[in-house]
Amino acid sequence: MRFLSLFLISFCSVLLPQSTLAMDNHWWHGVLSDQPLIQVKSTVQKGGLWYRCDTEWNDSEPSVDTLCLDEFSYYHQHLYGEVILRQETAEFVFLAQFQWQSWNDLILNLRKDGLVIKSIHFDDQEMDVLSSLKNKSADDVDKEVILMMNRYPPEANRRIQWVRSSEFQSASPSLAVSLISDGDMITLRVTRF
Repeated sequence: MRFLSLFLISFCSVLLPQSTLAMDNHWWHGVLSDQPLIQVKSTVQKGGLWYRCDTEWNDSEPSVDTLCLDEFSYYHQHLYGEVILRQETAEFVFLAQFQWQSWNDLILNLRKDGLVIKSIHFDDQEMDVLSSLKNKSADDVDKEVILMMNRYPPEANRRIQWVRSSEFQSASPSLAVSLISDGDMITLRVTRF
């Protein structure tokens, strides 16, 4: 009986932080979903650990609402965040120190969340995935993307553009994601329209 009590206490102590974290990050699922923008903005303003912060946007545009987040755990990645809420958009910017593992984990996490690569730009080389698929098989394009991503050193300037798979061919997707690095910092920029 004593063992069972200890097990339940241990289990609850492990489960509680994870469920609290999930509740704090429930706004993230709304951002990635196809919810209307007004609902996404309301969820961000009311949910999680977002707080009002002073930025240049608050002074220059009174209709803009800027919120900050000291720590956002995107799966196991710890990011600092800011969101600029405008009438027509919500633009999230998350930052982390560059590390290969962090960069690769973010790529995997975006894929887990149903996003696909629309284009990549590394230093002076650019590849539009949608255009490439018109002339080549999906397997050939996948190989080219992987080779291009592995060809450059950590300090290379890199930008990967992502969209929801359902909006891959859309000229005006409701969600646009950019994963950017200069070798020092990683920026995850998420824009909801």
